[in-house]
Amino acid sequence: MRISLTDNNIVANTYSRNDVAALFPIADKSISQLCRENEHLLVFPFSIEDTDDRIGEASVLNIKNTDDPEIVTINTANIMGFIGVENLQIKIKSRFDEGRDDFLLHYMLQKVLSFNLFDLSHNNEQEDVFDFVMFMFPYFLKNAMRQGVFREYQHFKHNDSNIKGTIDVGRHICRNVPFVGKIAYSTREYSSNNRMTQLIRHTIEFMKTKKYGMAVLNIDRETKENVRTIIEHTANYNKCERNSVISKNLRFKSHPYYTEYHALQSLCLQILRMEEVKYGEHDDEICGILFDGAWLWEEYVNTILRDYGFKHPKNKLRKGRIYLFEDNSGVRYPDFYKEGVVLDAKYKQLGSYDNVARIDRDDIHQVISYMGALKATKGGFVSPLEKKQTIIPTKKLKDSTSTLSIFGVEICRTAHSYADFCVQMKIKEQEFIESLHL
Repeated sequence: MRISLTDNNIVANTYSRNDVAALFPIADKSISQLCRENEHLLVFPFSIEDTDDRIGEASVLNIKNTDDPEIVTINTANIMGFIGVENLQIKIKSRFDEGRDDFLLHYMLQKVLSFNLFDLSHNNEQEDVFDFVMFMFPYFLKNAMRQGVFREYQHFKHNDSNIKGTIDVGRHICRNVPFVGKIAYSTREYSSNNRMTQLIRHTIEFMKTKKYGMAVLNIDRETKENVRTIIEHTANYNKCERNSVISKNLRFKSHPYYTEYHALQSLCLQILRMEEVKYGEHDDEICGILFDGAWLWEEYVNTILRDYGFKHPKNKLRKGRIYLFEDNSGVRYPDFYKEGVVLDAKYKQLGSYDNVARIDRDDIHQVISYMGALKATKGGFVSPLEKKQTIIPTKKLKDSTSTLSIFGVEICRTAHSYADFCVQMKIKEQEFIESLHL
């Protein structure tokens, strides 16, 4: 059974209790708890505890009783994506999408993760969560490889005349008696051929056998170079060792330096084990991919603003911080800023607001504090719009020349295909940039 929902649904959908019985064990559970209990469930951003929105504390969905004991309602939070449990396949799309096609989710993922669904002949009617997992592979491979090829100390066993490590007496007696000029010994070397790089190599080889796999691995020059590098560093790859490599990585702890490899490792395990637990086809597993709507919207807006000189601070990486006080205390991370301008991405329905003062006061106070610290005269919120803005709601701050506005990117609602949606969104994005009057 397939169920299509929207995030943050105000009007709850009603279902037969028996039809959605498989959802009861996961309803009301926090995303953090679901991830701990289900290794086949991926949530992005990967480090959910590091986000400002604390999505780890939120639940994917809530089930509530109605006056009819056989009927229940399902409410959703700020989460989009796919989740499968038993015979149920749940798709949660953006509430800003029109109709049944979740073009907006696909488009934002395409922009943020730098893959091209259209060029890969993506068919929205036949989408598979497995395809989405593979589409994300280049993005996380790039992030990891920018930290260098993963290296760690490895133990190697040798049996030759070039002794340079610790003699293995027992193994030497077993293999080299009578003596033929060889010595059994062991070395501990800092090597790039290890369980992590082997896991990535197995993932690459596995993807080569799948429908979109080769296209994904050749999606751009950087990805092709990264794939080539991994292959070079795993010369002893053996397909028959796949289960052993998977097992070693299930027990693998995150590295204090190669931090980006943790997300890549989880993704690789998901890809390699997807054949064991297909989306919605296994009785004992919850699997799927979920995206925090606020995170995805912010990263999507970044793909628009980064070409116009805006900085996009990274809280997790401690990059782009500002200070509220003269002694460099009061560290803050605005969503976007450049000289004279501060913008805050909000995955909220602000397009219907004709008065900036209606916005949540905490959000207003936050942007104003950033403007003060950066001496900016223009501040604003960037939200999805359901229709084109004829007037930009703007308020002048008291006793100041600074202004606070509601901006937004209009979401196309008339596209007859995904390709048409992409074309129209390019136009909407340019209209958004023009509305900023940079």
